[in-house]
Amino acid sequence: SWPGNVRQLVNVIEQCVALTSSPVISDALVEQALEGENTALPTFVEARNQFELNYLRKLLQITKGNVTHAARMAGRNRTEFYKLLSRHELDANDFKE
Repeated sequence: SWPGNVRQLVNVIEQCVALTSSPVISDALVEQALEGENTALPTFVEARNQFELNYLRKLLQITKGNVTHAARMAGRNRTEFYKLLSRHELDANDFKE
């Protein structure tokens, strides 16, 4: 049974999805999101950076580290995509099988 209303449940789920690149949401992440309901929102820059990191990880997982394919999916050229990877300290080789 959910202790809050549906809007609160949706907010917690959305926050969990934004905070993980895993297909499974852990209990710890849900607890973190529940605790976070009473804390301040991250700044816009922090939220954007977290989104970018999760987005890049997901693209690299889907493409198995193929930067050309990932950049194309993101609508970016490879140079811009490599800059994003560098900014978030990601290495495409870590996603290759």
